[in-house]
Parts: sequence; structure tokens; C-alpha cells
Amino acid sequence: MFIGAQRASCPSSVRAKCFECMTINIEKFWFKSTGHIPVLRSLTCSSLGYYNHPTPAELGISFSNQRRLVTSRLKAGLLLLSFSFLIFQLIDSTAIAQSGAGVARSSGREYGVNLMYAVYQYDAGRSPEMQEVTRLAGTYSSAQEEIAYLKDKNKLQDIAVRHIRSVGLRSGETFNDAVLLGPEYMVFTVTPREVARGYMKLDLRVRYANQPLLDVRAIEFENFETVMLRGGKAMFGAKFFVGAGGRQESVPAERTLLVSVTPEIVPVSNLRNRPQELSHPVDEFGGVIQIRETDRFTPPVALERVAPQFESTRTVRGAVLLGGMVTPDGKIINIRVMRSLDPVIDERAVEAFRQYKFSPALLNGKPVFATYREELTFAAAPPSLLEIEEQQRKQRELEKEKEKQKRKKP
Repeated sequence: MFIGAQRASCPSSVRAKCFECMTINIEKFWFKSTGHIPVLRSLTCSSLGYYNHPTPAELGISFSNQRRLVTSRLKAGLLLLSFSFLIFQLIDSTAIAQSGAGVARSSGREYGVNLMYAVYQYDAGRSPEMQEVTRLAGTYSSAQEEIAYLKDKNKLQDIAVRHIRSVGLRSGETFNDAVLLGPEYMVFTVTPREVARGYMKLDLRVRYANQPLLDVRAIEFENFETVMLRGGKAMFGAKFFVGAGGRQESVPAERTLLVSVTPEIVPVSNLRNRPQELSHPVDEFGGVIQIRETDRFTPPVALERVAPQFESTRTVRGAVLLGGMVTPDGKIINIRVMRSLDPVIDERAVEAFRQYKFSPALLNGKPVFATYREELTFAAAPPSLLEIEEQQRKQRELEKEKEKQKRKKP
């Protein structure tokens, strides 16, 4: 092919020498690619110009070598095209992951979950039917606020909180919890899965008196989303009534289980209340006992709690965090204040904590020493049932009086 461009000016003797080099001493030339236009440059001539493109035969390339050259070039081109396609696919998938468009949103950081769950009882026979999985429109700061919402929105009767736990877990980490409710233990097995930024799944199994009450798997959660999980019926409930002297008393009753779960998804460095922080097995001197993956550890359970005693005129608000070691016979020893509120309040809280009675921790079914900590929160005492009934009676009398006043008017 001829490129219609003017040759750089040079003397005719130089031009003749260039053509001579091209036709006779081809081995003295090397090729430099500019786009796909070959440019010949003589090793003995400084002049540069465009020429008629020489054929492979003119360059001394045989026909078989021509085919081999073309084949190798095609293979190289296909390899380059495939490599470019893979690069574009990788860039596209990375962009999707960073934008959070996928379900499993990976950003290179490991995430865990600060999980808060509350255990409620309610009377299903006197309440409207509750779905097995109910997603609440909002998240509430306390169990009392959540109870108020469930009473108003779902019309649940005799609903009461029985147990609350906050624990920080990695993805795939299982946490075993237990609490004595009524005559038997209620045991929880909690496992978060596929924890990513703003998303997770949860497996939750609840047993009471060794009978299944709730078993759900792969329940999806978004960050700070509260989900109510309904379980079965059992004798873990308590029926409250006003006893002698106006005291609030209770008797065991059959009630339906309702578990509220709210996750806070955070980087693992921000996890709080790790299982080993809440409770872990130790020897009699407080030395940590290492747990293997095949070991099964159940933390101690408080059977009897004693409230701190204060003067009736003193208003106490706040919380004290206490820690200690529970012995195999269910006593708390080595008590220490982990977060103080006030020296006097701390002392009263420690005195009450020392009177707690526990079901000991179990390691592979055997009682062991274990650490234990509990936060004692002080707030205004809730009204007793007698006080509530008295307020309701006064409200009814007030309404009757208003009705009489209306009738007297002409």
C-alpha cells in the first residue's frame, strides 16, 4: 500500500542509498510501529520517510512463516481481548459491592452485631392472633415502651417482660443463654449469620423444660430493625395479683412466648458485652479456662435477686455495674464494682449482690466456677397493682361525676 504523503526532503544521492538499503540490505533495517503504518528507518541514513509497504516476500518471509505469524498475532489479540473482559468484569463487580447494591455488601471490613433481645409473655387466648414474624415500624429505647406499643397496636393482654439480654457476636458465633422462669429453665441458642454492613440473618432456638418453644432460621434483619418472633405456649408465665397488705404476688401460669430482637451492626472492634465478658469458666483462683470449639458452656443463672435498700426519702437514679465469680454451689464471691455511680449506692448494691443465689455455670454438663456480671439500674419504682386499681377507680368516679353534671344542665 502506498501512503500519499510527501517524503522528507533529502538529496537524490541519499534517496538512492535509502532505496538500495531497502532492496538489498534488508537485515540492516528495523521496524517501528506508528499506529498500523510501518515506518522504515535506515541504520545508515538519518532521513525518515514513507514508502511503498513491502510485501512479506520482498522482506524474505516465506508463505509458511506468514501463516505462522498471522496465527500467533490472532492468538495474542484474543488473549488480550479476554484479559480486558476479565478486568472490566472485576471493576464492575467492585463498583457494585462498594455501592451496596448487592445483598451481601462486602467492603473488606469484618462486621459483627450488638444484639439486644427481650423475652415477653402474653395471654394468647385473650389477645388477637399474632403472626410468627412481625416487623415493627420503629425501635424503642426500653421494654416498657415496647410493651406500651404492643398493647396499643396489637392489643396483647397480660404482656410482661421476663428476660433481657445484650450480647456482642461475630458472624457465625453461637451464644447460649439460660434463665429460670417458673419451675424450669428457658434456654436460648442465638447465632447471627452473613453479617455485613447494614444486613444480617439470625438463627434462634428456644427450649423450655427441654421442649422446643421457638426455632427459626435465616430471619433477615436490617440495622436497628426490631422483629417480634412468636413462639409456643408453656408454664413459664406468671400471673400477677394483689396479695395481703397490697403486695404484688404471682403464681405460675401458661403463657405464649414472644421474643423481640434488635441488631446494631458494627465493625467487630466495636462489639460490646462479648460472651467471654459476660461470663466464662475459671478455676477456683480465677484463672481463665480455655474453651474448645467442641465444649458446651452454659453461664450461671440468677435464681434469687435482692434489691438494694435505701432510705425512703432518697431518690436514686442511674446504674451500677458489678462483677464477681459464681461458685459451683451457686454463691457469688470476689465482688467488685466495674462502673461506679456513687460510693454509698455502690456499697448498698454490693451488699444486695452478695445475697444473690445462682444456678452454677455448666461446662460440658458439670458445675464449674465462672465469672458473672450484672448491671443494677435504679429508677422510680413502677406502681403496684393496688395503686393502679385505685387510680382506675378514681378515674371512673370522676367520669360519673361529669356525666351527672351534664344531666343537671337544662
